[in-house]
Amino acid sequence: MNLKRGFENKRGQVTIFIIIAILIIGIAVLIYFLFPKIRSNVGIKTSSPSEYIDMCMKEKIEETIETISLHGGSFEPDEASSYLYKGDYVKYLCYSNEYWTPCITQEPFLKEYVKKEIKNEIQEDVNSCFESMVESYRNNGYEVNLKNTQTNSLVEILPERIVVNFENKLTLTKGESETYDSFYIRLDNNLYELLDIAKNIISWEIDTGDSVTEAYMSYDPYIKVEKKRKSDETKIYIITDRKTNDFFQFTVRSWALPPGYS
Repeated sequence: MNLKRGFENKRGQVTIFIIIAILIIGIAVLIYFLFPKIRSNVGIKTSSPSEYIDMCMKEKIEETIETISLHGGSFEPDEASSYLYKGDYVKYLCYSNEYWTPCITQEPFLKEYVKKEIKNEIQEDVNSCFESMVESYRNNGYEVNLKNTQTNSLVEILPERIVVNFENKLTLTKGESETYDSFYIRLDNNLYELLDIAKNIISWEIDTGDSVTEAYMSYDPYIKVEKKRKSDETKIYIITDRKTNDFFQFTVRSWALPPGYS
């Protein structure tokens, strides 16, 4: 009987400890999400300004690139110049609304267009992150001098990576002064090659009204190119890097055949 009572007491103690642990974790989560100033002030003790910006912006940039890749290079494509595919509007990168006619390239400088779309979408968040960082350091007793408070972002789409540079200069003073004039975020992403393949496909569509997707996969087995034909002669191209799962999709309508000819 005493053994049973002792076992029940120990089990009751364990239950109490588990409840207390859950309460502590719950309170910590609430503090983290409901009090961003507390979160930033805690992080500043272990993060340099560069790390602060990286943590603040990286997820936003990744989400922006994914959305743009899903929509054919545009963050919010115009419905009139897009094709609705699986619930998302995918931009026509080459289009003709006539039969027997080659498509016209909609974005001749595709990489520049995508870079501009990324920059425009992240700019508000960039400014907010720098403002939050300045406030955090000031709250921790630093004198802060930030030049170019409206930060200019420079997006570079390079082989196997995307780099976003923030043209800003930060000086922190607390006894001694520290100056930071290099802020950038690097993402491992092969959008560079995917856009090159898209441009090559568009060239074939203009010249012949089609493309041989197998040719790209034979040349690079890590690349997957899918072509989805639709009843209105639209084609959805989906280019995927098998190593990273990075992708880019877009639509084309070129040399369309009238009903009964296909």
